[in-house]
Amino acid sequence: MTDLHTHILPEMDDGAKTVQESLDMLAAQYSQGVDTVVLTPHFYPHREDADQFLARRQKSVETLRQAIDALPDQGEQLPRLVLGAEVAWRSDLLECERLNELCIGNTSNLLLELPFKPWSNLMIDQLYELIGRTGVRPVIAHLDRYLGLQSSGLLNEIMNLGAPVQVGTDILMRPLHRRKALNLLKTGRAHFVASDCHDCVKRPPNLASAIGFLRGKLEKWQVEEMIRCADKLIEA
Repeated sequence: MTDLHTHILPEMDDGAKTVQESLDMLAAQYSQGVDTVVLTPHFYPHREDADQFLARRQKSVETLRQAIDALPDQGEQLPRLVLGAEVAWRSDLLECERLNELCIGNTSNLLLELPFKPWSNLMIDQLYELIGRTGVRPVIAHLDRYLGLQSSGLLNEIMNLGAPVQVGTDILMRPLHRRKALNLLKTGRAHFVASDCHDCVKRPPNLASAIGFLRGKLEKWQVEEMIRCADKLIEA
């Protein structure tokens, strides 16, 4: 399995604070059957430019890889790592000259965090322009977190983009809150789940638990297609 949305890189954002915490999170992923982890630290274009972010990310991943290489088994019991970013939406994002370097691995898939405030038709138009002008394909992060903030019309517009849509695993683990998120997956309006893990305690890697829950709620082919969707998004 692939966990496409994680905050495991050390000292990058509000995720892992230390290299050891990163290693512990990776070990937890592997123990759950996750063989590929996409490292997607937050990139906020209004706080730093892409050059600064990419330099920080490179330093962080080098530190993590050095720690993995120093392990007795040289990381054989850890998932494969793929670089990416969780990019916060800005209306001028398509002007970013290094946008392709923020995509997942060598693909044109960009994990995109949309605003936590009411959206507009202008934003939808700009998303279409992003796709048309740059060739980048947005991957919509944690659609479940926007449900109470947006009109049904604009939510439908996002789902009509033809972009892959993620649901967070945490919401599926909360019995009183998961109905709408589960319905998104059941009806095919969301396409895969990812952990969005930040640590080992409060927001831990839990992809296996979510997949196990979904196997009891959806058709077998639906769950397998979700797993394949995440796997395909790391392929060039």
